[in-house]
Amino acid sequence: NLPQSDQFKAENIILIEHMPGPKESKTDEINNYLEPMVDELIQLYCGIRIPTFKSPAGEVIRAALMMVACNIPAARKTSRFTCNRHFTCLDSTNKVDFCGLKESEWCHRNCEKNRLHAEEWKNAVTISERQHLEIKNDVRWSQLHRLGYFDLVCGTIIDLMHNLFL
Repeated sequence: NLPQSDQFKAENIILIEHMPGPKESKTDEINNYLEPMVDELIQLYCGIRIPTFKSPAGEVIRAALMMVACNIPAARKTSRFTCNRHFTCLDSTNKVDFCGLKESEWCHRNCEKNRLHAEEWKNAVTISERQHLEIKNDVRWSQLHRLGYFDLVCGTIIDLMHNLFL
């Protein structure tokens, strides 16, 4: 808890991830950006020693990823969820019935199944096998799965601006 005058100084801000432009990264490129960040997050979770003025020998600092906050396309790419575009159509038409959604029939994701299905996808040998698993399980393997403590299902949130205002 820094004083307000110190909160936004350059030495007190950490930029976690910034992906270069000018175009949006492709789905299969995201893991390349995440890998070095996840390597550092694993080290930080275990603890690293940082020397300070009061403790030249260093203090052990630990950190963990708490959530991934982004818009829906970025959430799908980062957390490697696929987009399930299976909509119910109105009888005798090809128009989508958005009113006919039955929440009781939705399958809820959980961390354990997500991690298991992601590992299956990662271990698949062929592209066609991976495509089949993507359709079946709606998930691909992400570098974020290496963070054993992090729940990608509950920890991936859609930020308020993108969820409500766009």
